[in-house]
This record gives sequence, C-alpha cells and structure tokens, in this order.
Amino acid sequence: MAANVDTRSSYLLFIPLLLIALIVDIVRLPEFIAPFRPDFPALLLIFFAVYDPRRIGIVLAWCCGLLVDLLMGAPLGQNALCIALQIYLIMTQFKRFGLFAKWQQMIVILIINMLGHVLGYWISHIAGNVNYNDNLFYPSIITALLWPAVFYAGIFMCKAMNIAPDLPKEN
Repeated sequence: MAANVDTRSSYLLFIPLLLIALIVDIVRLPEFIAPFRPDFPALLLIFFAVYDPRRIGIVLAWCCGLLVDLLMGAPLGQNALCIALQIYLIMTQFKRFGLFAKWQQMIVILIINMLGHVLGYWISHIAGNVNYNDNLFYPSIITALLWPAVFYAGIFMCKAMNIAPDLPKEN
C-alpha cells in the first residue's frame, strides 16, 4: 500500500502565473525591446500541458487565448486559435516531449511557436489589419531560448508548493 501523499492541484499555481503572464504580455516595452517580446502565455501553457496534461489542455489554452485577444484588442479568436494550435501540436504530435533533451525541446517550441505566429499574421491579414512586420520570428526565437528557464522555474515552484500532476490511479 502506498503512503497517502497530500498534493495540491496544478490550478493553484497555474492561475496566478497566468495572470502574471497576461500582465507581462500587455505591459508597454521600449521600442528597441518590443519586437523581441516572448510569448509568455504560450510558454506557461506548454509547461503545464507537459507537466499536467489531464488538467491543462486545449480547451483551457483556447480560453487563455481569448483572454489575450481581449487584452490586446486582436480579432476575437486569433490568439486563441494560435495558442490552442501550439498546445494541440505539443500534446498530440510530441507525446514524449518531456523526455526530449532541452535543446530538442527548444527546437520544437521554436518551430511550433513560429507556426503560431505565422497563423496569427495570416488571420490578422485576412481580418484587414495589414501591418507588415519584418520581426515576425524574433519572438519565437526568444520564446524558445527562455524555455529551459521557464521549465526549471516551473518544476521548482511545483515542488515547493507540493503540486503533483494528476496521474491515473493504479489498482
């Protein structure tokens, strides 16, 4: 018989971190740093989708994307679709993502985040917001470079707060 371990839900950490990520996402940055802004909500959702996929998934990613749309004034559903696509790809195409080496994870995040940015650019163009942006891929590069720091900080916070993923129970 296994010892009864008292653990908390990952929502206890996810919700405050999501609020912080949304605030950081809307803060005005100086012009020379603004093109390099990483995608913090996507990074946070990718971490929790890998750490606790039974609780944090595509539907929650869609809802978080809608919050980003409302805060940024983007067409409703643009960021929701982009973030949900990223989480969908991580959860379905890279089932063993957590077992990859960190540099491999960074490459996967770089490619998937670039796909999300290109999709967002297309949707923005179709909606009539034609703003040519030659710095389209810089945020994806910075997001991928920040992945190890976000991953290790997330693991540290989860262990410090005694948050365990919702694993299936063995009989």
